[in-house]
Amino acid sequence: MPLGRSVVIGIFLTGGIFVCANRLLNSIEQRRPIVGSAHMIRDEAVTESLRGVAADFLLVDMQHVAFGLESLQRVLIALNPTELAVLVRVPSNNHTSIGQVLDLGAAGVIVPMVNTRHDAVAAVAAAKYPPDGIRSWGPRRVASFHGDAASYAQSANDNVLVFAQVETKESVDNLDDILAVPGLSGVMIGPADLAISLGYMHDRDNQVVQDTVQAVLDRCLEVDVPFGFFAPNIERALYWMERGALIINCSSDATFVAEGFARVAAAMAAAQKTTS
Repeated sequence: MPLGRSVVIGIFLTGGIFVCANRLLNSIEQRRPIVGSAHMIRDEAVTESLRGVAADFLLVDMQHVAFGLESLQRVLIALNPTELAVLVRVPSNNHTSIGQVLDLGAAGVIVPMVNTRHDAVAAVAAAKYPPDGIRSWGPRRVASFHGDAASYAQSANDNVLVFAQVETKESVDNLDDILAVPGLSGVMIGPADLAISLGYMHDRDNQVVQDTVQAVLDRCLEVDVPFGFFAPNIERALYWMERGALIINCSSDATFVAEGFARVAAAMAAAQKTTS
């Protein structure tokens, strides 16, 4: 399956933030993949250059990149209106952090290091208003996209996406308990941390790691919970998509810039040799 517009694309144009979130949800519910990439370069010019990209989401990584709340807000402003939803990998499974990024207008969150059912319940609760969760009321920015606070309140719990990262041996051991948590939109494999947790820091493509990822995917398919993967390249993205992954984050803008520059430099170096 090729990357691109083979999936439903979310937009902000007519109905606010939840037009975008609903379309991502609709794709996942209809078992059509959503595809995006990590946005790691904190520069509005780079963000704006991505406005017309034929993808479903950008992932703002607040766990491993120097993105703060103000940087996230600038990304959301630069992408409104566009056809790109914004998912945020939050720094930790913290109800304040999760609430803040949703208040700013993120379509959903990816929560790292979800190792137990308790962790998964906490992540979902942080993203949902009572009685479904414990999210504090304060959607000053995101409510304006939806028309008003009352309209936002009516649909927020049903539209926010919450993905749990399965990235440790403990989380794999507790997988069934995690997958059974109501309100969880799906799980994302963190392949690097999973490999390290399994004892393969220096051999992350070890067959044991690949078999573990496959086992998680197989179980997700069995219980009909969407499975996602952080793919370092297109080849790996296609590999897991063809096997049933529904959420694919393929590489990052920083990697694309570095790879593009490397190709140009290599081509020019080769040309210099032929002309010297």
